[in-house]
Amino acid sequence: MNWKETLGAIAPTIATALGGPLAGAATKFLAGKLTGDENSSIEDIEQAVLGASPEQLANLKNIDYEFQKEMEKLKIDVFKIEADDKKNARQEHKQSDMPAILSVSLSLTIAAIVYMLFYIEPPEGAREVLFMLLGVVVKEWGGSMQYWFGTTRSSSEKTRLLK
Repeated sequence: MNWKETLGAIAPTIATALGGPLAGAATKFLAGKLTGDENSSIEDIEQAVLGASPEQLANLKNIDYEFQKEMEKLKIDVFKIEADDKKNARQEHKQSDMPAILSVSLSLTIAAIVYMLFYIEPPEGAREVLFMLLGVVVKEWGGSMQYWFGTTRSSSEKTRLLK
């Protein structure tokens, strides 16, 4: 598990903020609490999270709560910002064929890689690379399918139908 996954499991508010427009504020807040220096590097934060004792990991929950309270004082909803960002992306691409083209392309790429793995003998050492490539493409394919079948997409379709 990498440090961001660990942080996401223990401190979801800060982890969400790190992936959005509040990344700078979240990084400074987290660095200040973990290392005592708001200007610590990402590597310092990573080492602090990965090298944390069970007590320090439990303290991450408190740090997340403090960050949440700070954001509430400023009337900032970290999760709403993330949801709005995704909503805006869908609105921007509503009339575009590109999401469909990318989804179909990823599906065809998966089919081609699976076909190559089972029916064509790859060169020496290439089989492992194909498996790695398959894993990466399947992960991205999952995201593209979530666009089409995810709850946000179906929710926006229901809203459109209700209007």
